[in-house]
Amino acid sequence: MPEVVLTIGGSDSGGGAGIQADLKTFSILGLHGTSAVTAITAQNTLGVQHVYGLEPEIVLAQLRSITDDFSIAYAKTGMLHSAEIVAVVADHLKRTGIPFVLDPVIEAEAGGRLLQPRAMLALKERLLPLARVTTPNIFEAEALTGICVRDMDSANLAAQKIMGFGPGAVIVKGGHLDCTDLLAEGDRVCHMPSERVAGQNHGVGCTFSAALTSYLCMGCSLCEAAQNAKEFAKRALLGSFHVGKGVGPVNQAAYLREEASRYRVLCDVQKAVDLLGDEPKISEMIPDLGSNLAMAIPHARIFDDVASVKGGLVKAGGRVCPSGCIKFGTSGDIARIILAAVSRDSRSRAAMNLSLKAMPACRALGLVITELIGPDGTGVLPAIEAPGRLPDVFLVREIQGEEPELCLLGSSATLLARRAVSLARFSEYRKI
Repeated sequence: MPEVVLTIGGSDSGGGAGIQADLKTFSILGLHGTSAVTAITAQNTLGVQHVYGLEPEIVLAQLRSITDDFSIAYAKTGMLHSAEIVAVVADHLKRTGIPFVLDPVIEAEAGGRLLQPRAMLALKERLLPLARVTTPNIFEAEALTGICVRDMDSANLAAQKIMGFGPGAVIVKGGHLDCTDLLAEGDRVCHMPSERVAGQNHGVGCTFSAALTSYLCMGCSLCEAAQNAKEFAKRALLGSFHVGKGVGPVNQAAYLREEASRYRVLCDVQKAVDLLGDEPKISEMIPDLGSNLAMAIPHARIFDDVASVKGGLVKAGGRVCPSGCIKFGTSGDIARIILAAVSRDSRSRAAMNLSLKAMPACRALGLVITELIGPDGTGVLPAIEAPGRLPDVFLVREIQGEEPELCLLGSSATLLARRAVSLARFSEYRKI
């Protein structure tokens, strides 16, 4: 049976943050999420238009209903709105002894005040002393302490002052700085750096704190849970949905989608290798130094996003055979071409190199061919600079001093394998 966790916070009608983000995160990480709603927002990607706080007795009724039935392993608090709701939540969590993460939500990322000024004192006096860990961003840390957080030194000062309110630990999130988070627990302070990634960020704070709650519930140490939550939030940010007219929400399912994409790519490349191995005529098209076949996941950015045959494809016994297993991140040159191609045309996710013997068949079958001088030191291919539909075939010259060869481009490895088989059979037919 899955562990049961609880989120106490506001509802985001736009579905990007609040309890909606929390519940999605819990579910994806294999937990059963329950929720006590503290406020209803009229909110979208452009901001928060209205906030309707619930009566404290309604919040308490939800909490009692949940804890009367479920055994809550861990909880998190988000938007609490009013001092009265803070008091009700603090009393219930203290009475039940449920460990929890406190996300001191003050304003929405898309804009809009979510915590009443009078509730700030209640948060510091009633709830912070009970929290296992609290996760302010730099603006929330400043609101709690009066310390302007501009670097790691000031982040540490703010964390130490927050620790004085009584929580077990503090994570000052550095997304508005250089993406380095600061974790303070007891006398220990550690930094958790990360690079800034492209993506829209409505809901990333809620996603991080919900993931942190989940990993703590799973038994991770605080440091391990924080690192895992940071990576989960990063992937959600990379997979942001471009919906609405403003700041699009992060996509908590991006991790699962990426893993599924990687599995599908591996299967596609394997099927393509099998197709090539079943056609003896294809060996005539393979360069003397071997070939390779590669395919990238959607939105590929780095070599580890491209799967190919380790060691490439070689001719053996009149057939084409793989030298090794199919793995991500094993082929430099062909992966470089794919990454440059997919950045200009998302349909060009696969590539395969053939010898110049395939050129007459390519022309006869009407494939679009463009000459490509090899990649420069930055990996940018001059012939792949303008967005739009790319050719079917590149005539590639000067890749590490090797002989010129052809590079087929396409949407999948199996499509290219079938195309290569067609080229080989056509060339054989022309010989007869």
